[in-house]
Amino acid sequence: MFKLRFKLAASSLLLASLVLSAAAVAHAQTTLEWITLTPANEGFTVKLPAKPEADTDHVTLMGNSYQMRLYTAVDDADGLLYMVVMQEFPSIASVLTPAARLEQFMEGFKEGLNKSFGNANTKVDVQPDRDVDMKGHLGRQFKLSFAETRGLVRAFDASPRVYVLLIMGADEKNANVVRFFESFEIRPAPAPVPVPVRAPAPAETKPSS
Repeated sequence: MFKLRFKLAASSLLLASLVLSAAAVAHAQTTLEWITLTPANEGFTVKLPAKPEADTDHVTLMGNSYQMRLYTAVDDADGLLYMVVMQEFPSIASVLTPAARLEQFMEGFKEGLNKSFGNANTKVDVQPDRDVDMKGHLGRQFKLSFAETRGLVRAFDASPRVYVLLIMGADEKNANVVRFFESFEIRPAPAPVPVPVRAPAPAETKPSS
């Protein structure tokens, strides 16, 4: 069975943000005005303390390309890093249970994090914490650590999409972490449109003289 592999399109931005988070003192304070992020046709809405940077990538699964969208924002008030990921996947993935889909996606997610900013001496550690429910959609929370920085990850299966919320620099004792997680909603969206991946054209060969 195929695995849903996750790729981070903005590794340099993430690394810079993580360094900032590690150096900042994370404490509970609530920003008065947050923005509401509701991308068209992506099936979710969430609130963030600052306008996010948006990046688009495409993941090849079973010969087709599927969209991945990555949103990142850093709150200058306390240095917390916020990330939201939307990943499409093929309808054939519905043969898996939601738990199996989420597990396979998170394997790729953890691999992608370490390829982006882990190194031989310091790995991004992602450990299961507990299950969460989003109005019938299976979700799981994970504890995340990178060097001295701690954070949380929540992943939700909403076939045919998976969503990931990540925050670095604090845990659920911080009011902004709770505000971020509780603002997330899964909404109806059109089915993903797979784009066939063309095989590279064969190299031309010159006739021998």
